[in-house]
Amino acid sequence: MRLQKLKIITRFKNLENFELDFSDKEGITVLIGNNGSGKSNILEAISSIFAGLFNNRFNPVFNYELNYLRDGNVINIDFVGGVYTIRVNGNIDNIKPEYLPTQVISSYSGEEDRLWQNYYLPFYEEYIRAIKGATLPNSNLMYINKHYWNIALLALHFYDLEVFTDIRDFCKQTIGIQSLNNIQLHFDIGRLDDFLRTPNPVTNFILTLNPEKKETIELTLEEFRQRMDYLSEIDMFKYLTAASMPKNDKLITKIEININNNLLSETLSEGEKKLLLLITILEVAGDENSLILLDEPDSHIHLSRKEEIQKLLTKYENRENIITTHSPTLTHNFDFKHITMLTKNAVNDSLVEKKEKQEIIYELTQGIWSYQEQNIFLNSKNDILLVEGKSDETFLSKALEVLKLTEPRYADLIFEFLPCGGAEGVKLMTKKFTPKVGQKIIALFDSDQAGWNSINKVFERTDANRFSSRDFGRFRKQGDINIAIFPTRPYYKGGANFNIEDYFSKALLTKYVLTSFKSLDTIVTKDKFKKSLDQDCRSFPDKEFKFFKGVFDLILEIKAS
Repeated sequence: MRLQKLKIITRFKNLENFELDFSDKEGITVLIGNNGSGKSNILEAISSIFAGLFNNRFNPVFNYELNYLRDGNVINIDFVGGVYTIRVNGNIDNIKPEYLPTQVISSYSGEEDRLWQNYYLPFYEEYIRAIKGATLPNSNLMYINKHYWNIALLALHFYDLEVFTDIRDFCKQTIGIQSLNNIQLHFDIGRLDDFLRTPNPVTNFILTLNPEKKETIELTLEEFRQRMDYLSEIDMFKYLTAASMPKNDKLITKIEININNNLLSETLSEGEKKLLLLITILEVAGDENSLILLDEPDSHIHLSRKEEIQKLLTKYENRENIITTHSPTLTHNFDFKHITMLTKNAVNDSLVEKKEKQEIIYELTQGIWSYQEQNIFLNSKNDILLVEGKSDETFLSKALEVLKLTEPRYADLIFEFLPCGGAEGVKLMTKKFTPKVGQKIIALFDSDQAGWNSINKVFERTDANRFSSRDFGRFRKQGDINIAIFPTRPYYKGGANFNIEDYFSKALLTKYVLTSFKSLDTIVTKDKFKKSLDQDCRSFPDKEFKFFKGVFDLILEIKAS
């Protein structure tokens, strides 16, 4: 299965006229955004859509359009005013099981149970009612949470690990389970007798596992496999689920597993248990026509192990996987094509950040910023300062912090800093980046040869009409970007060039030059000089920042223009 496009037409929470394109995601969509941006609402909307398609008693409360592929069929579904229009390969058709996902599987790591209560619980209750029937039912919408993890552990070890070496290696190397020694199962025998009044596959499973109807049995892994050898790994997972998951109708009341020679499986960490659930969802419960929805699967997983989530999802990208996360570490492991950034408009409705903007920021920061850092920047309403390098940001942010203590006129100055790398970065921003309403973008350059070369490239000035400090003025506008050079500080006697470092006192600059000087061969280069100032800037006395007033007064002038 491959999702192509979803459009939510009428309002669902903060989603209205909201469109999400999955066509280039190759089976993995990673939704990122600030709290309230709509990540979890998208998973709820998708769950609601398929709940209605599987059973029209649960039709959504909103209109939508959905396009996806399954088994070579192009499926388009319109739901407007409670009426479905289904097209398969362009032809009007009815919705049929072979046109739907085999299963929608959802998992959430937190305590919030809205997704479960509103969409998955009715399917769970229907499943529980059906397990006493003549055949083992499937649950079209399945919610897998922490209560499944012992079933997951047992299901993975039901595989022939000499054949499925990837699962063996995952269990041993990633989870640290070197051996599964024995399994203790507890039964509700009175409830079993009640089940036996109408023989069904679940009671046959229990009697094969526990023919003497004992309240507790203990089996080695090999004994368990031998008793269950008539089942596939997937069926074994389903039977264990049917026997042990009904909240008020359990036949298996408890599963205890001994691992690594006398350690109970409960000693596994929360992160290890969640990785177990994830591989079970992808390998055992899901198949290539499953839709997998994972809400913050990385919560409580150590930073060093978040990469395992990316590796697993990439391995199983033949399923359709949608995840939400707040983790910069996790998102940075995914290729850019998988990332969807969410933002909000003026009335807090969810929007998908334009790919073009994401690509600009990715290019300007040379991939150093994480996707989450990019997202924070793109969501900010603060003014943007384009600077030539990281040291410019260091000096300006420290100077503003100091000057705000004594200069009330700077109190409202708040910036997002973006390293633009010179002329090409500014030109890219000029052509493709539109600021938010009320947001100013200001590019600041040193008044030296490199700075003026950059400015003339931005304005496409030739040698015949190049700008210089004499005719440029305080600032000029190019598109949506205000371009300025750092204004010279009072009493400056350093010649025609002026760099941001020249706001510091001559005594301070001399100290840094002389500290490194031992002989002619040790004369400090400009780059090394700037690096030393950048490293020590936070410890400079406040008086060293007094001349930075010139640049902040210029910024106030630009903001007022």
